[in-house]
Amino acid sequence: MGYLVRHIMIDLYGCPSEHLDDPALLEQILTELCDILHTDIRAKTSYQFEPHGVTSMMVVGASHLSIHTWPESNYACVDVVVCTDNFKTTDVIAHIEKRLEATSNNVTEIRRGLME
Repeated sequence: MGYLVRHIMIDLYGCPSEHLDDPALLEQILTELCDILHTDIRAKTSYQFEPHGVTSMMVVGASHLSIHTWPESNYACVDVVVCTDNFKTTDVIAHIEKRLEATSNNVTEIRRGLME
């Protein structure tokens, strides 16, 4: 059975709060992720919440990427939603975990749009 979409959900714990409250860093991480995913950026935006926290999103040629952060809890969640298979999930996880200096993660990947 085939599928249309890969949805990779990455929970990151123990991240330094200053990383999680930096919209420019989060956009840079998503931009770097586009190279790993072999896709291009179509649109991007970030929103800085008060008193802290950021959501950064990118619409990419393969679908979309997002990072949502809770600096007060040293936690970030990342969604990679793509319709391609030309990358290794382990490369995506390793890159994000390294850049956000996470101490641990939890990853769930689901296939969506199942086709017979």
